[in-house]
Formats: sequence, structure tokens, C-alpha cells
Amino acid sequence: MRKLAILRFYLIVCLLMFSQQVEAREQCNCLANLDTTIKKTELNYVGYPDMIARKLLPDYKKMVKKLRTNAAALSDPQKCFQILKEYVIFFNDKHFDIEYAVSDSTTFKYNRVNEKAFISAYSEKKRDAIEGIWINPDSSMKLAVYKVDPETYQAVILESRDAKLKPGLVYYTFKKAKDGFTFDRYDWMTPDFPVRLRAALLYVWNFEVWGKVYPAKMTTDERNTLSTWGNYNFGLDCRKLDEDHILLTIGSFNRDDKIKEIIQKNDSLIRATKNLIVDLRGNGGGNSGWSYLLPYFYTQPIKQGKSYLRLSPENIKSNLPGIKAMYENTPQDPRWKRSYTPEILAEYRKAYQQIPQSGAQFYALPTLTLYADSILKTPEKVALVFDDLGGSSTEYFFYISKQSSKVKRYGERTLGMMDYMGVSEQTMLPFKDYYLQIPDRKATWTDTMPTNKTGFVPEYDLKHLPRERWIEHIKRDL
Repeated sequence: MRKLAILRFYLIVCLLMFSQQVEAREQCNCLANLDTTIKKTELNYVGYPDMIARKLLPDYKKMVKKLRTNAAALSDPQKCFQILKEYVIFFNDKHFDIEYAVSDSTTFKYNRVNEKAFISAYSEKKRDAIEGIWINPDSSMKLAVYKVDPETYQAVILESRDAKLKPGLVYYTFKKAKDGFTFDRYDWMTPDFPVRLRAALLYVWNFEVWGKVYPAKMTTDERNTLSTWGNYNFGLDCRKLDEDHILLTIGSFNRDDKIKEIIQKNDSLIRATKNLIVDLRGNGGGNSGWSYLLPYFYTQPIKQGKSYLRLSPENIKSNLPGIKAMYENTPQDPRWKRSYTPEILAEYRKAYQQIPQSGAQFYALPTLTLYADSILKTPEKVALVFDDLGGSSTEYFFYISKQSSKVKRYGERTLGMMDYMGVSEQTMLPFKDYYLQIPDRKATWTDTMPTNKTGFVPEYDLKHLPRERWIEHIKRDL
């Protein structure tokens, strides 16, 4: 009887601890979050009027009705996020962004995996290329990736130098997609951002890159590529291939300071070499680091083309301060000095005055024309290399590079996410850990030649070649 009483006591304690843990989990009013998202989207999202113009309103209303029904009884933030994500991805616009920063650690998943047992069992059945053991650039973390169902893979921590990231934590969940995979991280749920497997390198868009160490191993070139992602360097590298070719690799535009640093360090070498190859494969965009390349590809003033702001009260309020700053506090960066002419300053001043009074749906915003100090004799030719991870500012660079007679574009189509751009202030939702960004302007080409479905397509298609042979092919072609 005493043993039975003790067992009952421990059972009650365990149940109480479990119930407290469940009660401690964060909750949200899913319908309130969805309705706020819908309301703000219809009022402020620049792509919403275009969707109506394309006669998608019946499909949209049907989707909204279904999602509101599904959201009505939900309070779990992770399940609710899937509903919000379904709403956002309806618009096929990766700048229209909903994310969930998971602060509730009680939801983290663990699946303790022993490395020796994993290796021992690896050959027992047919494995997919993504399965195996992977390391990050500084070898501070090791992951085991394995299939859990026909569409899903888990990446579980085997080793980590970070005490907060314990072995067994499901660091990533990968889902099969049309051209690769999408991902959620243990602390971060996202829209369908792409993951690509490139031989023994795994690109989690342009956020993280992993190298395979089992069963296959990285080549020397792959190890060198992985190392360029260490210390938040985002794939930056510059090296001389031969007497006539410099290879500048930019894996992301997220660190303008790093791009400036590597270009300044190698500027004299680039200017003294016949041809420059800029490898932008894997570059999902970021900021305006491409502007540091302007002197090398410049052959004439570059017109960026107007963008069109959707005029809603909230968009107007969030954009007016920036427009005013354009003519009152012009940047001192010498790259932009020639662009701020009296005429363009007058256009910004006029926009600031007209926008609040306008009854139009869109307003054509002024844009700067870009200049360089001179046209360089060398490099004589500039090759830009793209792939299907290229998005955002990488695609914008593709667009403006067409105005240079020096530039040739190689590779494969880009991701497709530049028709709509610019974001107003973060749209606050009732649940604090949801992060919603709504684009408020569209590009100059969106109405006539939209690219979100097609991406930007290089003139020189290299899909027929193995990726490791692209650079050699480009050298011969230049």
C-alpha cells in the first residue's frame, strides 16, 4: 500500500507539473490576429488593388472565409501562425512577410540522437541527399538531418558550443518544396523561404550555410566557400583567378559595412584586372551594398525608375518623414553627392506637399539618378552570376545593371520578389511575437512586366552545366 501511495504521489506531482507547463505556454486570440492582418492588408498593402484588378477577389473571399472559420477556436500561436502564413502567401510576395519569433521555450522539440548510432543506422535504408551530418562554418555546431515522413526532415543538434543549444534540440524542420525545401527554425517560424542543396553545401536562403561531413565530404572549394560564411561574413570573398579575371563573391547584401571593406581592400586589384566576375549565387538580398560596385560597371547615368506608393492614411504617415528628410537632410556619403540635384530636391519637396492632399490610389515617388566619377577602362567587362536564391536587392541590382554596356548576366532565373517593395512601420498584431511587414510601394515595371512569378532571367543560361563549372565557362565567354 505504501509503495502504491508513493507511486500515486509522484503521478500527481508529474501531472501538476505538466499542467503548469501547459498553462505557462503562450496563447493568442487567433481570430483577432487574423482579422487585424486582413484589415491592415486591405488598407495598406500595395499589391491588394492589383489582386482585385486581376479578378482574384472571389478566390480571396473564399480563402478569408475558410481561414476565419479555422481561426475561430484557435489559441495556440504556432497553429495560428500557419493560418496567418496561408493568408500572406496567397499574394505570392516574399516582401509581404509574416514571422513568428518563438519565445516560448516549452514548445521547443527534442529528439536525442546519438552520432554513433546515427552513423550505424544510416546505411540500413535508402537515404536522400539532404540526410546526413552537417557542420556550420566555424564547426561550433553539428546537426544530424533525417527524414521523419515523406515530406519532412528534422535537423537535430549533435554537438554545440553554445550552452543554450543543447544536443537533441530540433534546430530546423525542413519541408519538401517544388525546387528544394523550406524551413522553420526552433525559435523562428517563417513564410516559405527557400532552402537549396548544392552538392555538399546546404543554403538556408542567405541566413545560414552548412557543410556536409557524413557520409559525403566537402571538396576543398566547398570547404573554402563554407569558411567565407564564418563570423557573420555572409560569403564575402575576393580572389584573382588568373591574369585577366578577378572573382568577387557576395553571398548576401545584409552587411553593407563588410562589402565596403572587402571592395576597398581589393579596389586597386580590381581596377588593374581586365575582367570582374561578381558571383551572387545564394544572395537573397538585404541592403544597398551593390552600390559599392557602381564604379566598376558604370558606363552612363543610371536611372532607377519611379516607384509607386499606395496612398493610405497609415502609409502616408509613415512615409512623409523619410520624404522630407530627402530634401532637408541629404546624405553626406560621396557616392550619392551628384544624385541630389536641385531638381530632384524640388521633386521631393513637391511630393511631401502633394501626397497628403492627393485623392489618387498611388503616387509616383521621385528617384535618384546614380552617377560615378568616371568610366573606368578596367575592368573592361563585368559578369554577374545569379541563381534561384537571388531575391530582393539582388534582383534590383540585376535590373539596374542592364543600363551598363559592360555587364553580362549569367546563371539561372532569380527567385522573384521585387514587384512590391518598401515597408511601412511594422504592423503590430495583438500577439506580440508575430512580426508583420506590409510592402507599401511597387516597382516601375510591376504593372507592365511583373517578375514575381518568373524572376529575372539572365541572358546567358547556364542550367545545362554543373554549377562548379559555371565560373570557368564565364571566363572563356568573357
